[in-house]
Amino acid sequence: EVGRSQLKIEQERLYQRASQDYEEREPARRRSIRLFNGHSEALYAQPGRLVIEVTHAGFKFEVEIERAKSSGIGNMKIFCYDLTLAQIWAARPASPGFLAHDSLIFDGVDERQVAAAIQRAAQVAVTDEFQYICTINSDAVPYDEFAKTFSFDDHVRLRLTDETPEGCLLGMRF
Repeated sequence: EVGRSQLKIEQERLYQRASQDYEEREPARRRSIRLFNGHSEALYAQPGRLVIEVTHAGFKFEVEIERAKSSGIGNMKIFCYDLTLAQIWAARPASPGFLAHDSLIFDGVDERQVAAAIQRAAQVAVTDEFQYICTINSDAVPYDEFAKTFSFDDHVRLRLTDETPEGCLLGMRF
């Protein structure tokens, strides 16, 4: 009984500290929400919302986007969240300095959103001075969906091919 009572008291203390931390970090929280919402708005007519709450179980992060049951939209929720974190980290001195996605992030995503996501990542990476790395098969690049002012090929730094060993990653076929 004493142990359970102590545990409840400690849990309430942790909740109070988390609530206080939540309030003290309001400017950072608002910025994160604003960044995320901007990214989702760049991809969809109905933008998503990042919701950050504190509960007795700890901090809770939720992303609300219409039709979010679709795996493609679920991937774009991850994309927007990752891009938000990359922007926040880019402002810190000890930052990875890059965000990397495999083409799987675009699995099940409409070509228009793929193009919008790639353009958004390129723009944000330049503005906030970090590197966006994305591996994508050349036949999956939505060239026809990019804005006329955006040149995908200007952003390509490395093309890999399995035609010869020289074109493979580290000169080896995996």
